[in-house]
Amino acid sequence: MRFSLYRFATTLALALALPASAAAESALPRVMVWTAYGTGAAGYAQAAALGGLLKFEEGSNIRILPGRNDVSRMIPLKTGRAGYCLCGIASYFGQEGIFLFNKPDWGPQPIRMVLASQGTQSFGLAAAADTDLEHPRDLKGQKVIFIRGADSINMITSAVLAYGGLTWDDVRRVDASGTNEAIEAIINGHADVMPMSTRTPLMERIAASPRGINWLDMPNETADEKAAWARAKNVIPYYLPQFETRGAGVSEQDPWNGGGYALPILVTNADRSIDEVYALTKFVEDHYASFKTLAPGAEGWELSRQVFDWVMPYHEGAVRYFREQGVWSEEYEAHNQRLLERQQILADAWEQQLSESLESDQSFQGSWMARRAEALTAAGFDPGFSR
Repeated sequence: MRFSLYRFATTLALALALPASAAAESALPRVMVWTAYGTGAAGYAQAAALGGLLKFEEGSNIRILPGRNDVSRMIPLKTGRAGYCLCGIASYFGQEGIFLFNKPDWGPQPIRMVLASQGTQSFGLAAAADTDLEHPRDLKGQKVIFIRGADSINMITSAVLAYGGLTWDDVRRVDASGTNEAIEAIINGHADVMPMSTRTPLMERIAASPRGINWLDMPNETADEKAAWARAKNVIPYYLPQFETRGAGVSEQDPWNGGGYALPILVTNADRSIDEVYALTKFVEDHYASFKTLAPGAEGWELSRQVFDWVMPYHEGAVRYFREQGVWSEEYEAHNQRLLERQQILADAWEQQLSESLESDQSFQGSWMARRAEALTAAGFDPGFSR
């Protein structure tokens, strides 16, 4: 799907030109600070669209802090500079204290979900079409992008390689500092393959370049294909088969068998006001009909698409709204409480780690993963990411 920022801005401007309705008292602050993906990304467009609606309807503004990678988007949330992060799956890594969050100045974060865009993003490996690469097993010896500071997207590469029976040792790694640099590397021939979402508007640059774009196919029909998917999910359990018909180089006539998960994910910290989060959740869903037309992927925010038993707990303010709507069950509440218990176990184990560990960074990371796995296993949780 080609996304025009000009068309988006024009549509939003027309919407905001309508007479403003009388704003009732709201728990929403005059200004909210959100971190989000960089300008040009669908996540940024969604934050901007929602900000426009909030200003028009409630007189509340969203100030967006664009971040180039996972850590830069999470730092303002951690330090209190931002109240919300419109993040990717790195928010889950932050909860777990793994990858780039496995450092003494990070550790497990008290993340709470508000809402997520579900079922609108497919992720995989995009190859320059002139390479004739079609399947993950064809990647041996190829030049594959690694985006520094972007664990979530690099894990997609790891999973797709596993689907093809390969690892990073089987390919030629090409480092890039961000998405734009990675795209330039593909267009200029310095790399041949990169991980990304089909619906990220920036990927249209590759599709429109002389090299063209082709997404490596990951079907899930035969026994061998299902075994390949099992290998991929052993790398990242939240990654599931997804049939995509929209995006750069993808259409109804030329669909793609790939994978996906929620993106973006709106998260905050545990101490955010219950009334504020409730008001924000209610606003998004009450204005969904308008919101979904203003930015790509916004249709995923619909209440019926939310997954209430996923990998991170929901904020109590969001839960209050879900209960009002009759969509929050006892089973979901039990699941949420169990996730909160998991976070507390991680926080307690982290405090012990900091008080006892005097190792180097590398030793610290290894000892934390062992301590984390031991604490979670003792409480009956699957630690994950222990392989």
